Amino acid sequence: MSKNLVIEIKDRQFELFIKEETILNSINRISKQIRTDLHDKNPLFVCVLNGAFMFASDLMKQLDFPCEIAFIRLKSYQGTASVGVIREVHGLIEDVQNRNVVILEDIIDTGHTIEYLIQSTLAKQPESLRIATLLFKPEALQADIKADYVAMEIPNDFIVGYGLDYDGYGRNLKDIYKIKE
Repeated sequence: MSKNLVIEIKDRQFELFIKEETILNSINRISKQIRTDLHDKNPLFVCVLNGAFMFASDLMKQLDFPCEIAFIRLKSYQGTASVGVIREVHGLIEDVQNRNVVILEDIIDTGHTIEYLIQSTLAKQPESLRIATLLFKPEALQADIKADYVAMEIPNDFIVGYGLDYDGYGRNLKDIYKIKE
């Protein structure tokens, strides 16, 4: 079965950008780093919904040591743009005090969402806090943050697929597509 090079979602066209195999290889690479750093720390992974669910699933399959996963849901996008306001839809209910916490994010672009998560998690006094992201857009970064584990750096294009969406659509795509201008 051939992969579509251009797809249409709602009123926009997107072109193939990153194939599933490349995504999985990148996740495998950072899973080895995480395994080295945290294999004896019983970490709590916090998956940021909705976008990071595929990343979290594939990453967790690679971790062969005791760990837990929790989920939170934030909203900061409408259409193809960040609205600048972060809204907590489903907060973290697990106790993170004295735990080694790793936030799993789908993408860090402006950095405002992850900055919000870092501040709110540190207020709960974890033993340590690390950030793992599938995608990082260094050109878009506006916050003073640094991810500990970055699967891939990408340019500042709007993308969909592999958990990322355009107005709720496209999360189910195995590959990542970028908007076609």
